[in-house]
Amino acid sequence: MRAIGHFAHTATVFGVAVAAALLSLSACRPGTPVIDTTAKPIQADGTISGIVRGPEGSTAIEGRTIEVVNVDTGERQRVVTSNTGGFTFKVKPGRYGVELTLRERETLVKKPGVLNVNRSDARADFVIGAATVVRPHNHGPRADDGLGAAIA
Repeated sequence: MRAIGHFAHTATVFGVAVAAALLSLSACRPGTPVIDTTAKPIQADGTISGIVRGPEGSTAIEGRTIEVVNVDTGERQRVVTSNTGGFTFKVKPGRYGVELTLRERETLVKKPGVLNVNRSDARADFVIGAATVVRPHNHGPRADDGLGAAIA
């Protein structure tokens, strides 16, 4: 019985050795490396992050829609600001515009320009201001300005 066990073990070891030899022979081609050693461009991602704040840049604004647009490809991503007014996008290297959806009667006091992202982080902060109400000043003639009748 012991001889059969030894034979089975020897056969298994021999089978594994033959399989390994066949695999190594099939992978070897004269003059061609098995592993591709050519240089590849690094295509690491970068991030665009920022904060949306209210007037004076003091209050973080939650729940605002931010969109990042790749200027060259037109590819878009959209997120909503967190409770701290923050947002982050993971993007491929390229040029990006960042847009904030404003609500009625809001204006932008501060916004980012086009950002160049190349395996790095870019900052895109926004400050929202409330639209000021402009009342027209009436400088036309008045019937009674409190000075009495006009002199002819």
